[in-house]
Amino acid sequence: MQIVAIVISLALTAVAVVAVIRAVRKMTGVMRLGQPAPGRTDEPLRRTVTMVKETFGHTRMLQLTWVGIMHWFVYVAFIVLSTAVATAYVQLFDPSFVLPIIGHWYPVEWTLELLGLLSTIGIIFLIIYRQKHHPRSLGRDSRFFGSSMWQAYFVEAFALLEGGAILFIRGAEYKLIAVEGGEHGGRGHFPISSYVGDAPFPDGADSLKNVIYGIALFKIVLAMIWLLVISRYVTMGIAWHRFTAWPNIWFKRESSGRTALGAVKPLTSDGKAVTLDDLDDLDEDSRLGVGAIEDFSWKGILDFSTCTECGRCQSQCPAWNTEKPLSPKLLITALRDHAYAKAAGDEAARERVLVGSSGKGTDPAGVDNVDWFYNPTDAAFVIDEDVLWNCTSCGACVQQCPVDIEHVDHIIDMRRHAVLVESNFPSQLNGLFKGLENKGNPWNMSSTARHDWTKGLDFEVKVVGADPEHGG
Repeated sequence: MQIVAIVISLALTAVAVVAVIRAVRKMTGVMRLGQPAPGRTDEPLRRTVTMVKETFGHTRMLQLTWVGIMHWFVYVAFIVLSTAVATAYVQLFDPSFVLPIIGHWYPVEWTLELLGLLSTIGIIFLIIYRQKHHPRSLGRDSRFFGSSMWQAYFVEAFALLEGGAILFIRGAEYKLIAVEGGEHGGRGHFPISSYVGDAPFPDGADSLKNVIYGIALFKIVLAMIWLLVISRYVTMGIAWHRFTAWPNIWFKRESSGRTALGAVKPLTSDGKAVTLDDLDDLDEDSRLGVGAIEDFSWKGILDFSTCTECGRCQSQCPAWNTEKPLSPKLLITALRDHAYAKAAGDEAARERVLVGSSGKGTDPAGVDNVDWFYNPTDAAFVIDEDVLWNCTSCGACVQQCPVDIEHVDHIIDMRRHAVLVESNFPSQLNGLFKGLENKGNPWNMSSTARHDWTKGLDFEVKVVGADPEHGG
């Protein structure tokens, strides 16, 4: 049993390591297609504090309290119990192995046991929550509407199995120490798993060692299959966010730690900020806003890669909740899928424009047919223009996102390209732009009538820049 377990574990690990390296190189290669993103590395200490607070503190996840708490259990267990997978490799050679110095320290053992139990409870809660809010019963009212469900099931199943495996292998360790008469075999060292070890395991030392070999092999195989699958599907944000969320939070737009709301980020051309006064000085081939996936910054593509498809943004979007086509989640995932397909040389992806029109924005059937608006198979565009102009720029999506994706910035950048380069915008905006061009205000009011609303007020309205002695 031991030799078989060692051979399988090491062979599978070698394959998984190669696959992960290739996947990471592919992802970073796609991100390098993006434009520069200035201002993303200032105040590194402050950014690091924000990252630690949002990850370990789960400050944004806790906007949904119980979901956030249960996710925290699973998250911390993933980090801490990763050492248990490393330990499993050594246990293939020595089933009695524990970490040096701290291996039998009570706080460490209690922490491992508690995390094994809490992560199991947490993932069961999240599985039940997903089923309770499943689109099959709630339709588009579910925040998981449009999410990839098989990917969620895959991640949840593996988290559940890994959490359970921790308790079972420690239960076998408890039984082995008891059989061999070791000094660290009391329930004080195994406060939870000792009850697991009392039941299903054999009494012989050799049999117990084989059990430990088997469970160690099981843990390693689980971890390597997980890595192989996510390496095959590099757009699997629900898994990759465990790694990409850290840099995505660190490189957020505001080094102060606040969300990317408030003032709109500057218009950019080739990664450099420009103003409307600079437009006449730009070359004819200069890019304004975002008209192709390569026009997004590398941080934008990192945003797309980090999306977990949790749907919090979708659940809070006023456009989505009034049965408009816009779903911030589906917008981000469509851009993600297009970016990776185009980078891989997909001919259909290369020929698609970023924004086009299906002509179905007002079709009632479009309420449930989101495939019309995001990467439609029978159209030559990625995002329907109605999706962009449904956005109110309220920022509810940005506020809700637990991994700091900057949805509004991306939407505004695509709008900027449509207006400034293509002169493509809804007809309802004609009057607004005409007023701005001719009268300097969106209401098309004469400049001489701008103070008419102050007539009849019982107090004086000051005018900035006017001479106080002449009624200013």
